[in-house]
Amino acid sequence: MENNKAISGLLRQIGALHEEKGVPFKPAAYRHAAQVIEDLPRDVSTYGGKKELVELPGIGDAIADKILEYLKTGKIEALQKLINEQGGISPDLMQVEDLGPKRARQIQKELGINTVPDLIRAAKDGKLRSLPGFSGQMEKKILENAGRVTERNTRFPRKDIVKDVELLLKTIRTVPFVGRCEAAGSYRREKETVGDVDILIVAQSAKKVSDAICKLSFVRDVVAHGDTKISFDLKSGLRVDIRIVEKNQWGAALLYFTGSKEHNIELRKRAITKGWKLNEYGLFNGDNIIAQREEKDIYEALGLKYCEPSNRSEKL
Repeated sequence: MENNKAISGLLRQIGALHEEKGVPFKPAAYRHAAQVIEDLPRDVSTYGGKKELVELPGIGDAIADKILEYLKTGKIEALQKLINEQGGISPDLMQVEDLGPKRARQIQKELGINTVPDLIRAAKDGKLRSLPGFSGQMEKKILENAGRVTERNTRFPRKDIVKDVELLLKTIRTVPFVGRCEAAGSYRREKETVGDVDILIVAQSAKKVSDAICKLSFVRDVVAHGDTKISFDLKSGLRVDIRIVEKNQWGAALLYFTGSKEHNIELRKRAITKGWKLNEYGLFNGDNIIAQREEKDIYEALGLKYCEPSNRSEKL
């Protein structure tokens, strides 16, 4: 769900810049909205228009407009305006968690650094600790966070990560209380490159399974640890997002999170022509469940042959 990650990062930047200006209330509002978008169970682009977005907690008219602007243009003009107003702070540096506008501006002015790769080189060379107000410990933290920006923006060749992902799946399947476990997303569709890996799990005890997974030896930097969602990095830097779903909803969830986005849209259009609704919870006629337990059940109900994940493009 790359839109969610990108938008939440931009909203956090807006919040940080408002905080720099001393604007009351807005910094907290944007941070809260960023977390809401990051935690959404599906890509924010599937939530329709403004009317549906403002129903989400913490998303008002102004923030909804910015989300829609990004989905349409790939940028948020208000963020660029704030950056320009405050001395042309590098948008690249603003991606680095906890760096903040003041330190970003200081690094730009004192060291002439405007990009994350240059920031990483400077931190490795020990140049940041020489700046007023910086320390060796702060330099180490900035280096770690800058490295994560690079990782977030990296797509991994599938052939380079398949061994790690299959080992992760195999290990999770041995965790007590895990019923079913499969990778979804572009990995399951066997795309040549993968930005992150989505994994779905059915569990008899969601909390016990969540806690056990977070303790696995190859899990690094846990960023979300709840009963239904877990997010962490592997040692390679690959981000893994795990969703724990209900047993009866397995097929619908696996279909939805496998994608592609275009394929899902075509399936929803097919459902609409029959007066039905399709989402990550199932295929419905009003409140009545038509199919949800297995992917093939949904395809059959829609009058379609089962489509292999690797063939799930926009065409049916």
